[in-house]
Amino acid sequence: MGEHANYKIKLNVEEQIEDLKSKNVKFESYDIEEAKIFLQYNNYYFKLKSYARNYNINPSTKKYYNLDFSYLVELSELDMYIRKIILELGLDVEHFLKVRLMNDLSNNLNEDGYSIVNTFLQYYHNAKKDILSKAGKYSFCSDLVEKHLDEGNITNKWALWNIVELLSFGNFMELYILYYQTYDSFNYIPYLKSIKFIRNAAAHNNCILSSIKKPNSFEKFRKTKELTNILGMDPELKKIDNREGMMNNPVIHDFVALLFVYNDIMKVSTTKDIRNRKMHDIKIQFCDDEGRFKKNKLYFTKNPYIKSAYDFVGQIIIYIDKKNYNPKHTNFL
Repeated sequence: MGEHANYKIKLNVEEQIEDLKSKNVKFESYDIEEAKIFLQYNNYYFKLKSYARNYNINPSTKKYYNLDFSYLVELSELDMYIRKIILELGLDVEHFLKVRLMNDLSNNLNEDGYSIVNTFLQYYHNAKKDILSKAGKYSFCSDLVEKHLDEGNITNKWALWNIVELLSFGNFMELYILYYQTYDSFNYIPYLKSIKFIRNAAAHNNCILSSIKKPNSFEKFRKTKELTNILGMDPELKKIDNREGMMNNPVIHDFVALLFVYNDIMKVSTTKDIRNRKMHDIKIQFCDDEGRFKKNKLYFTKNPYIKSAYDFVGQIIIYIDKKNYNPKHTNFL
């Protein structure tokens, strides 16, 4: 045992159930045999148990208050829906950030599309490495990489319209920032860190809803000043209860940032109808009585953290959905 003496031991499914019961997790709304099947085939113990962080625990006995196994299952399923929403919106935002960038480039008489890339690759060596690593490999991008490389692997043939197809979202974000710091015009730089954070969390299947009560990485988190100002100046948004407190939670803050950027970047006539339908569908699923998110709402009536977070985000979604159908409303940001 030696070096592993302080490690938590591996538990089989039967032991996982007993461990939950020892921590006062109830099985009143979920049959124990069904719980065993769920832990074998639907989700694994470590991930499911992470949602228990949203519940109060007795510090001396280490037992939870008001927690049933069914609540953990429901949070895990709602988390899956949230991740799908984040990924869908995030992919659209990434695409239209590139579209806007290409349009600004085409109208910029001071930039040929090559010099900005050369500058970028000089400063961001890891991005250059990532691009070169795709050559000769089984990759959707390998042909494009190889087409623009000479015998010495010199990348000075890259143009902005080529390279954006090869960069990770994180590296694209750095290129986007460099461009708009060099050629100042309207951009979404203040919101990119939030979008990257929550998009990556969803893409890597991280638990989004496990940190409602106790946020992750809170010490490193910084609110977006521009978004905070918008929420504080709009007469309707100012009325939302505990607005500032909710926006101190990184996950809630970043999800709201994604919603605002998505709805702003797709405001043009060619994409507005798609945006409106998507947001209205999110509003139905999230806020309406027949929607998925209210299916088991009674599970969380005794949890003030989950209830207040849900109410806040729901009000934001309703606000955006209403504004989308107001012909006088133009910009979110």
